[in-house]
Amino acid sequence: MSAQPTAGGGDAPSRAAPAGALAFVALAGVALLGNGLKAVVTSTVLVGEAQFAAFLAIPVEHVATLMQAIVAGMVIALAAVPLLLQRFQARALAMAACVVAMLSFGGFALVDHLQPSAWQREIATFATLALGAGAVACLAPAAQALVLTWPTAVGRTTLTTLWTGAAPGGFLVAPQLVKFALPAVGLAAYFATFAVLPLVLLGLLLALGFALRAPPAADATDAALPVRVLVAFIAVVAGFEVWSTLGSVTRYLAPGTLAALLVLAVLAAWLARAVSALPAPDAMVGSAYLLLAALFVVNIATTGFFEAAYLTQRFRDEAFVADRSTIAAAAQIAGTFAAGALAHRRPAAQRALLQGFAAVTLAGLASYVAYPWIDARTYFLWTPAVAGFGSAGVTVLVCLAVLPAGARLPMLAALPSIAIMLGTELGLEALQVLFAVVTAPGTSYAIAYATLFAAQAAIVLAAPWLLATAYRRVTPANAGSGA
Repeated sequence: MSAQPTAGGGDAPSRAAPAGALAFVALAGVALLGNGLKAVVTSTVLVGEAQFAAFLAIPVEHVATLMQAIVAGMVIALAAVPLLLQRFQARALAMAACVVAMLSFGGFALVDHLQPSAWQREIATFATLALGAGAVACLAPAAQALVLTWPTAVGRTTLTTLWTGAAPGGFLVAPQLVKFALPAVGLAAYFATFAVLPLVLLGLLLALGFALRAPPAADATDAALPVRVLVAFIAVVAGFEVWSTLGSVTRYLAPGTLAALLVLAVLAAWLARAVSALPAPDAMVGSAYLLLAALFVVNIATTGFFEAAYLTQRFRDEAFVADRSTIAAAAQIAGTFAAGALAHRRPAAQRALLQGFAAVTLAGLASYVAYPWIDARTYFLWTPAVAGFGSAGVTVLVCLAVLPAGARLPMLAALPSIAIMLGTELGLEALQVLFAVVTAPGTSYAIAYATLFAAQAAIVLAAPWLLATAYRRVTPANAGSGA
């Protein structure tokens, strides 16, 4: 279809032109480590609560709150990336993030050797991990923005596929590291390794700088968003994280949580007013926003948390649930590379591919609705593979589709990372609230979870509509002007 943004954007101008094998290898390493490191750190924080509790000598419940605050910090740091990318080059931002991550994780490793008091250890743990996790969160969108610098469509398709596949790869590896490596070496040595990996990434970024033909220069077509809009966006994300953290720690109907919700509503109104004052985007940029909205919706519905919680409660078999998660992560990797290969071979079929992968995602989510009435473990084991395969395909294809618009508005190249993480966060909170509402009248858990799973499928129904609307916005004339 000539009117669509092509996968990888065959004619999209690059902001810098890396050349040769060294540049490609360096950029491939940046794409893999930039997104993979974020996934490994996030997963470690989420699944390593018992180890952190032993390290800090505090209850696991207290650690859960601490870890949730660290993840909230990651999300807020991620929300600040668009503003940072309008102020600094992506490579400079990534290099600064590497330095902060090295110092932070190295500082955490030192805490164990310095033997501070209990309260000092807790504060040092939060400060170092929050800084390190926030820095690592910035690496994923910065790496994605650097992919835009590659001058050929084939190269951008390959690099975007690697970047997308790094996240499920990280989530696949991290639980095994926490299970086997962390007990063997200890928490301090484990995070000391995380101080080494940013050093490797920093070396790749330096190599990429040497391989560039010319330093990046701003294009005449660049159109930065007003600072007030980006600041309002950061404030809304921060307000949401404060509200969700308070709701999880206390209750969603507690006075403090309701006050935080009121503040969030005010901040959201501020953001809406700031956005409404913007001029209408051109067809290509407007289409990119709709594609990102579709990615956001898919991630709201595919958190994977509630299905695992239901099966854990039903079977009391954590090994089975872990195997199921492993298969789902492997299916995501397969979906990523399948979509990348298809986009490379059939770039003109991008619209059909996106709708196809969205349909696969919907089929996988719809299969969860039958969980309470099925007693076949094979069914439980493989249904998340369907949803994971589809959602991964949607992710890589949306990332490819927004690259041409990123040549006009470079900040767009970083937005898929934000759509993925914010969508997941919103999905966790919104569905948790829905579950609480459904179970409040005394509804059985089977019906409550079936309702929750049906809601997930209903949410993702919006994705095909958003995708179709995005492609309708791009006329042949508009596509020719900038794709």
